Amino acid sequence: MENSSVIRPLIDVNISDKVFDVLKKAILCGELKPGDVLIERDLAEKLGVSRTPVREAIQRLKSMGLAVQISKKAVIVARPTPKEVIDTYDVREVLEGLAASKAVDNVTAEDISYLKKLMDDMHRCIETNDDEELEKIHMLFHERLYSLSGNKKLYQILMDLRECIKAYTHVGYSFPGRKLEAAKEHAEILEALILHNPKKAQDWARKHIERSKEAYIRELQKD
Repeated sequence: MENSSVIRPLIDVNISDKVFDVLKKAILCGELKPGDVLIERDLAEKLGVSRTPVREAIQRLKSMGLAVQISKKAVIVARPTPKEVIDTYDVREVLEGLAASKAVDNVTAEDISYLKKLMDDMHRCIETNDDEELEKIHMLFHERLYSLSGNKKLYQILMDLRECIKAYTHVGYSFPGRKLEAAKEHAEILEALILHNPKKAQDWARKHIERSKEAYIRELQKD
């Protein structure tokens, strides 16, 4: 059989994805902090892999804005400026509205039940001041909304945008009353889905992101 044959020993084609997921999680949870240098050799040793999947993962982190090339050989964990975070909110506002309006056509009774359960959990977390769990529920609500858009490209763009500033968006929640206000906005989006009203869904999805951005700005102005 010739060397050009497509039938050849296989490698773990998912190893690069796994390395990427680990590094992304380390950045978002703060284990890898803004400004930390991403050294291929050190990361490869810690993860027990070759440098190639680490290099590929770092390139993906750079394309997402989670890492920045500061010299020919040095890449660091990104430190978004307030303007960059605000710019991302602006883009999210438009795309979240689009996703919500499209979700109206695809939402099922099962989806509604799932989102109602998330709303109940959201209020429970607010009452118990469980901010970590509240953030997870918030993310699950939006992930389902993105998925219901029926547009895979839109889903991926929104997921990437959200994760680029995930470590910073919790700042807005520390503004007095914002957590309860955000829960009400989610409830309005859910009601729009129940009523199959695309304009209402779009308007409230955009309003939710706009108000989140405003809370983020107000909190920054306190410093």
